[in-house]
Amino acid sequence: MLLTKTAYLAYRQCPKQLWLDAYQPELAAPPDPTAQRRLRAGQEVDRLARGQFPNGRSIPYHPQPEDIAPLTRQAIAEGAETLFQATFHVDDLLVKVDILTQTAAGWHLIEVKSSTQYKEAEHLPDIAFQVYVLRQAGLTVTQASLMHLNSDCLAPDLSNLFALTDVMEAVDAFLPTVAADTAVMRQLLAQPTPPNQSIGRHCTRPHACPFYDHCWQGVAGLTIYDIPRLNAQKERPLQEAGVLYLADIPPDAPLTATQHAFVAFHVAQQIEIDRVAIQQAVAELQFPLYFFDFETIDHAIPAFDGCKPYQQVPFQYSCHIVAEDGTMTHCDYLHTDGGDPRRPLAETLLNHIGETGSLIAYNISFERGVLRHLADHLPEYAERLHNMANRLWDQLPIFRQHYRDYRFGKSNSLKSVLPVIAPHLSYAMLDVSNGTQAQVVWEAMIGEGDTAVKQQMIQQLRDYCHLDTLAMVEIHNRLVCL
Repeated sequence: MLLTKTAYLAYRQCPKQLWLDAYQPELAAPPDPTAQRRLRAGQEVDRLARGQFPNGRSIPYHPQPEDIAPLTRQAIAEGAETLFQATFHVDDLLVKVDILTQTAAGWHLIEVKSSTQYKEAEHLPDIAFQVYVLRQAGLTVTQASLMHLNSDCLAPDLSNLFALTDVMEAVDAFLPTVAADTAVMRQLLAQPTPPNQSIGRHCTRPHACPFYDHCWQGVAGLTIYDIPRLNAQKERPLQEAGVLYLADIPPDAPLTATQHAFVAFHVAQQIEIDRVAIQQAVAELQFPLYFFDFETIDHAIPAFDGCKPYQQVPFQYSCHIVAEDGTMTHCDYLHTDGGDPRRPLAETLLNHIGETGSLIAYNISFERGVLRHLADHLPEYAERLHNMANRLWDQLPIFRQHYRDYRFGKSNSLKSVLPVIAPHLSYAMLDVSNGTQAQVVWEAMIGEGDTAVKQQMIQQLRDYCHLDTLAMVEIHNRLVCL
């Protein structure tokens, strides 16, 4: 059985994931549309990265990766100085290298990632495994780098889209770990049953494990992994004692006072509402009230002038407007073509929202950031957009400070609070139920040629964003009636 980079990273996250990947892959959840969108972005980043090496030579694809290694050797023997997807196979080890280029001192291995920075915990094992295999194959690797997106790049000038981070020193220090890990991997894969690995925070770090649903089946309620800022040193004795749920944590567990309070609150199923503080906060609002929410797209490769990689560009908003007499109206905007949505969206927004009144959002840092980016891009509207940003009022602190309910679970997000505050409203019946799904559907809608299908997607997006702001109205109504 081949030990690939994918297998190694699976092992690093969880040894059980390695075994299940090899012997029971049918238990894995299929990639969701959001993961597929990230994959497409990574492929586009890889394509553009190759453009940095115009004389590079691609190693032809073959269904069996082992068949590509001789082609790599042949290309090197023929004098190729830069290779894409160079493949090396030594014993049971196999890797494909994004970019391999020759220098005077030896070979330079370059791993391409669509992130905007080097993340040691995530990227170092990835690159080190590749260097380990190449050196086992007899190649002189003297330099290793991560090529990532440059967060200072501004479209349309993509000449500085990429940055290189040299990681050779860290890789050399990590190579003994790779050697030890591969020995353990061989032992694990020789076992007839999966390793006895407990569930934990590692199930979602650095990525959600495809076997999450399989391993977490039957787990209901808050667990020790939901305790805020509980480090591995404090988790380990609880794990060894077989403690999973909050109710089973012993009183003498080595938790902080804040962590003990979190456990006690949820075990006792408490509800704490400071009505006076809530009424004081709500009294700050000025009519008309604008309940407001953006949906944004975050292209890895900036698509619109003045944008950076992953800059949040708004393509949609919804706004419920409540007058002092209680009258409510709704307005929205959804961009439906492939052009830059910022100007038409901002101009429509300025027509919908007056110059007085509170703008209410849930976690206003996001909406404020979008408004300020719009102001930078459209200086003729900057004063009015900054005025809107300064009038934002946040519902989230109410539920962090003054309204606590065990039924919210571990989160104070809108989607955690809403089922408790307004159970008659639900995202479950919607085709689009969160912001990442909205991004996927919006991109698909932009490219959809079938008018009927496109209109269906448009309605799905409008229904979702409409519910986001209607939810805030319902929450507000509940707060003022406390």
